[in-house]
Amino acid sequence: MSEKRAEFRIPLMARVDVLWEDEDGNPRVAPATLEDKSRGGVSVRMRTPIADGSHITIKWGDEHVSGIVTNCRRQKAQYVVGVQRSAGENSE
Repeated sequence: MSEKRAEFRIPLMARVDVLWEDEDGNPRVAPATLEDKSRGGVSVRMRTPIADGSHITIKWGDEHVSGIVTNCRRQKAQYVVGVQRSAGENSE
């Protein structure tokens, strides 16, 4: 079964930090691996699940991306988190 995506994705492998607030409003930060990016979003792999609809910021070096979690699925001992970029975010 082939997977059809609306946007071309650029595969990456970079160590990043993911920042978000949990259900109780407490700030959280966790390490993750940036897996790919496109004009409209990014995908990260991490050990902590994040609820769909959560606003997160992904930081690495001098760069960052903010957006909304669109899906979070378990793959073995980790979670793959899909993030749609916030309006106005730079796609580079």
